Amino acid sequence: MMDTPGIPLEDGDTMDGTLLDLLEQNAALNADRPLYSFLDRQSQISCTLSFRALYEQAKRFAGVLQNRQCGGKPVLVMCPHGPEFLIAFFAAILAGAWPVPVTRQRARSGTGLRALFRASGAATIISTSAQAASLPKSAANVPLQVLLVDKPAIDSNPYLRPAIAESDTAFIQYTSGSTSSPKGVVISHANVLHNAEQIRRVFACTKSDIGVSWLPFHHDMGLIGHVIAPLYVGLHNYFLNPVNFMARPARWLQAISAVGGTLSGGPDFAFAMATEKVSEQDAAVLSLQQWRLAYCGAEKIRPGTLARFAHRFSVSGFRRRSLFPCYGLAESTLFVSGQHGLITRSFPGLNVNRPVVCLGQPAPGSSVIVVDADSGSRLAAGNIGEVCVSSASVAECYFHDPAASSHVFNGVHDNGKQFCRTGDRGILYQDRLFLLGRYKNVIKCRGCSYHAEDLEAGIREGLVQYGVTRCAAFAFTDRDSEKLVILLERGRGTESNGKVSDQNRIDRAAALIVEEFGIVPDDIRVLPVHGLPLTSSGKICRGQCPDVYQQLIGGHNDRVGRQGMASGVA
Repeated sequence: MMDTPGIPLEDGDTMDGTLLDLLEQNAALNADRPLYSFLDRQSQISCTLSFRALYEQAKRFAGVLQNRQCGGKPVLVMCPHGPEFLIAFFAAILAGAWPVPVTRQRARSGTGLRALFRASGAATIISTSAQAASLPKSAANVPLQVLLVDKPAIDSNPYLRPAIAESDTAFIQYTSGSTSSPKGVVISHANVLHNAEQIRRVFACTKSDIGVSWLPFHHDMGLIGHVIAPLYVGLHNYFLNPVNFMARPARWLQAISAVGGTLSGGPDFAFAMATEKVSEQDAAVLSLQQWRLAYCGAEKIRPGTLARFAHRFSVSGFRRRSLFPCYGLAESTLFVSGQHGLITRSFPGLNVNRPVVCLGQPAPGSSVIVVDADSGSRLAAGNIGEVCVSSASVAECYFHDPAASSHVFNGVHDNGKQFCRTGDRGILYQDRLFLLGRYKNVIKCRGCSYHAEDLEAGIREGLVQYGVTRCAAFAFTDRDSEKLVILLERGRGTESNGKVSDQNRIDRAAALIVEEFGIVPDDIRVLPVHGLPLTSSGKICRGQCPDVYQQLIGGHNDRVGRQGMASGVA
């Protein structure tokens, strides 16, 4: 059992208490036990916060926030991936303010930062002296106060604990916006504690577990899974800088090996990068047998990715049964369902011929149904529809967006329950969830519908030897008709490798689409490394792909369909 507030959930129950209670009681119960440690590039500890140190430092800065009248208002948290972020985040919560984590992309973009200020209505930003100095000049016109967590004001009054209820706002989590503009999910204290308990139960977490994460703090998987859940359970979590992971994925597995990590994971692309980039020499010296739960979520999971990862690192002691495919979304705080093991299934009767990864049963206290995306009516098990979730973890609304809130959070009711619409296509089969992709990624072309993820999966698997690391399939409107366009992204080092030409890549991609789906793409283009737009969490930003394509064709739509489509697809 845990030594933190609340009791284990029964189905439908909510947690008692708030994050303030959690911080206070852990500071007393766990005191000087290590809570968060930060690792450098050599997997050496550079800084550690104990349960008590986190609370005391956050409480001191909370007094500063209260003195600046931040309580009951959103405040942007724009800090580097270090202890400053955690202190600022929890200080805002202790002060009764609503922290809004800011992505690195938005922090560097004046346009993005101004948009976030407009959406959130925030008038305060918490940062560090170094990062505040690099605020975009275009953000200078925004009326705001900048408070430095590493140089707090000395004129603040003593901290006064605010009266906070479980239903009150804890923080605002902005979605990554892979298919639309980011929306601020209003997460209450009850939401986050309920989800933390679900994670504790389904992951079977105890104080003896050791978490390892490279995930950004602004990402719900990083924030809930590796900041709040460890605080809730009372376990020790180690952090790598996301930049260091992206530069050298081996550092992630080396950190797990070095500290004896038992809980770690990430999106599909992280497992793919590790399989591709970690050398045989590095894999041979890794010790991963203690890694008991390797969760994978946040984007569609490709069966081959996890299978190749498990095979690749079996030499390091990694066990295939440690794989834990899961499903979640920011609107439900984070976690919805998951299970141990890699189980796949196809559904030929539903024209789903490629294997789909099983994402397990809903967590205790959650219900998942599949509905008709147009009518919102519940569908019988075994049908394809929109996945909807009901749980005490589900937020009530988006911040200052009543229209979207009504559609997403109050658009589906069934059996006396209110369900959140996820926008995801899926199948419930034998009470287990199988995810097919996003509804907004459906491409209608020549009288048929094609799912972008299915097209991309077929291309990626067939172009591994052609040096293609990412691809995007999307619809491009040209003279009132929709065209199927494919963008391919070359991998690192392929520019200097003359063995495969871009025309070879185009021909092969076209042939793959024709062979598997019976349709000829209207155009295929090849982009250099980092050419595809990505969200802050590393997903392809589909909403920006038509703009990228428009730039490629120079605004002349009559060029659509002429790029290398003559060969290989007759």
